[in-house]
Amino acid sequence: MNWRTGPYASLLGGVLEDSDPRTVVSLPELLQPQVLDQLLLKLYGAELMASRRPVLVSQWSKFYLMNWLPAMLVSQLAHGWDLPLLLREVGLSLDPQGRPTGLRFLDAGEEGEAQASLEPWIASNLRPFIDTLSRYGPVPAAVLWGNAGDYLESTLRRLQALGLDNVGPAQSLLDSVKLADGRNNPLYAPVRYLGNGRRQRRACCLSHQVEWIGHCEHCPLV
Repeated sequence: MNWRTGPYASLLGGVLEDSDPRTVVSLPELLQPQVLDQLLLKLYGAELMASRRPVLVSQWSKFYLMNWLPAMLVSQLAHGWDLPLLLREVGLSLDPQGRPTGLRFLDAGEEGEAQASLEPWIASNLRPFIDTLSRYGPVPAAVLWGNAGDYLESTLRRLQALGLDNVGPAQSLLDSVKLADGRNNPLYAPVRYLGNGRRQRRACCLSHQVEWIGHCEHCPLV
């Protein structure tokens, strides 16, 4: 199944082709504290590492989420294909500065059900990813879940604009206060649309705390 072709391929620019020669590092390796220390230090410098590490961790999480979530949505909703969920089954390529430049699934996945619940994404991938970064940050988990919800919702709207009809599983996840196991849904209502049509995140990503990064486009503080 080549889920990377078709009308939604434009959302998958961050997913490496099988022929791409770039080396990838698995997520469990990247999420080791000593590895993250070196990555963030190269990316942002010693001064910000000492004073604004939670902001840097939040920003780094976006590199992963902005590529992983579109791939997951396109593969399942548009093609009925289940990509592997575990962190050890996903790798990132890095540029010399430590910035993620591409994502690769380390297993092909398998045929699935386009209408299936997306809740397994939370338990198998997003929760361990976010819990690890939250402890390391230290950054409130709500900030990182806000990043995930932001990309989930925005990608879903882009898919709808491109003509995808099967959005029910993703919309249901965004609309559900509780998960099937009774726990609070950390992806519930991550954004809202104001009366003037402006899109606004529910949770701040902290980027405004670093002057040269500034407020994100959909900052709830503006």
